[in-house]
Amino acid sequence: MATRNMNSLKNKDIYKQKRRKKRARIIIRNLPFQITQDSLKDYFAKYGKIEEVKILIKADGKPVGCGFIQFEQVQSAAKAIHYANLKPLQGRSIVVDWAIPKHKFNKNRAEDIKDENNVDVTIKKEPNEYDDDDDKSIVQPIEKINLSNNSNDNMDVSDKEDEEDMEDLSKEGYQDIKKEEFLEDEMNDEDENMKKNSKCISNDVHEGKTVFLKNVPFSVKNEELKKYMEQFGPVYYALICVDSLTEHSKGTAFVKFKNIEDAEKCLSAGTELRLRDAILEAHRALHKNDITNKNNLKHQKEKDSRNLYLVKEGVIMAGSPAAVGVSATDMAKRLQLERWKSQILRNLNMFVSRVRLVVQNLPSSLDDVKLRLIFKKYSGTKAIIREARIMRDLKNIDSKGVGRSKEYGFVTFTKHEDALKALRAINNNPNIFSPHKRPIVAFSIENRIMVNAKQRRIQKSQARNPLYSGNKDQKQNKNVNKTHPIEETKIEDKNELENDKKSFSGVKSKPGETKIRSKFNLKNQGILHSKIIKKEKKAAKHDNSRKTKLEKAKKELKTKQVTKKADAEEANFNKLVNSYKSKLLALGPTRSKWYDTL
Repeated sequence: MATRNMNSLKNKDIYKQKRRKKRARIIIRNLPFQITQDSLKDYFAKYGKIEEVKILIKADGKPVGCGFIQFEQVQSAAKAIHYANLKPLQGRSIVVDWAIPKHKFNKNRAEDIKDENNVDVTIKKEPNEYDDDDDKSIVQPIEKINLSNNSNDNMDVSDKEDEEDMEDLSKEGYQDIKKEEFLEDEMNDEDENMKKNSKCISNDVHEGKTVFLKNVPFSVKNEELKKYMEQFGPVYYALICVDSLTEHSKGTAFVKFKNIEDAEKCLSAGTELRLRDAILEAHRALHKNDITNKNNLKHQKEKDSRNLYLVKEGVIMAGSPAAVGVSATDMAKRLQLERWKSQILRNLNMFVSRVRLVVQNLPSSLDDVKLRLIFKKYSGTKAIIREARIMRDLKNIDSKGVGRSKEYGFVTFTKHEDALKALRAINNNPNIFSPHKRPIVAFSIENRIMVNAKQRRIQKSQARNPLYSGNKDQKQNKNVNKTHPIEETKIEDKNELENDKKSFSGVKSKPGETKIRSKFNLKNQGILHSKIIKKEKKAAKHDNSRKTKLEKAKKELKTKQVTKKADAEEANFNKLVNSYKSKLLALGPTRSKWYDTL
């Protein structure tokens, strides 16, 4: 009795598997009568692997013009319906649609048929997921079905096909299945599907037994993955995520264990999860809603309380247009400052100020007044500078009692937009001091503890000062109606900053980019800039040598021309002298007096 029950259960499982396969079954209508099963199979083979092809034939042997194709996968059937529906095949446009069970088709037809024999009936299209309660699938029309004699013939043929399928099932061992149990299962499945009409809600995520795997090799199949994951414990299922169109693996998978402890072992394995020389990344499976919420949180910009994105503002990258003409000493100083920034910002109490600038590489003769005038000139007329101070060595005092300049200083603004505009206009500007010694401007790095302590001291002193009228001024400012809202002024300032682009100003920072350059990158920047400078020097030497050669050639030409002119003048003079000589010699002897002959 027990063996008989086991056989019946096995037969039930086989039958259910066969019903699931029917989901990948399609029907083709309006087929050419001369088409064969081989040609039909060749036409649809491009959409996926085909298990079975049937062309319906009447009792007299004539074709009906209708056929069924059983694919191996549902995705292949979906592709065939999507691409082949209403497409020409041997001169006729075929209609391709999902095949549905016979009892569903008969039920829909009984609801819609009226007393007339020939009535056009529209049948609602079912979703792609079927229960396949019946072993035989019958056509579901896309638009309309004309219930004529041809349709009756089709039904006869499909009935015949159902009988053949049932005979095959009986050969496979279904004779042991009780008819009552078979009908009861069908009715239960049909009732459940009529109630839900949707997918069953899975509790795999809440159970905590499901693991999501990344970096799965594309050639791995479900069976291989299941065997590999059984090292942690018994596995309920292992499914590779497949793309719906390409039918190829996405490189991810879901594995459900039978015990929570086994799932925890898999999650704690780490780099030990190796399959085909690939390290699998195990994560706890999340619900779909959790994933969408997580993605939404990623898109929301996290608030950067330390303003780390401003560290990149004004950085000069080697090989960029801003680095052209920068001396090696200036670039070395910039890289040294970048290393210092990356080191000091490891302290979480340090933050980047939005309104205070630090200015390096200043001339020793520059004082506070000149520094303020420079920043006032380049920050705009509306900018308010709270502080402009050059740091001095008080131990090293000159004859006037002023400390020696440390060649750096600080400038504090009231608005971030003004500070940013001044930085982009002054930083690395060759026209302020000299091309070989340019100002290095950046946002100052402050200690939050020190700033808060200073702020508390100021507030205490203001509270103790009876003459301080800060509260009165605040009340008056609240009552005054502002003509220009703050948001509009900010937008205008941003537009001005975008329009004011300098080739020497360096990198423009963007909110959200908080990553600081590593020491390796900084070292490479220094090497690259030194190489560029060497190339520029070689090119300059080559140009200078070429210029000197050209100048020498010009001088030689001039000397030659001068010598030629001198020779010509001398020749002309000699000619003139010779002409006079010849004239003098050409005259005859002078006549003597009469008394000279005596």
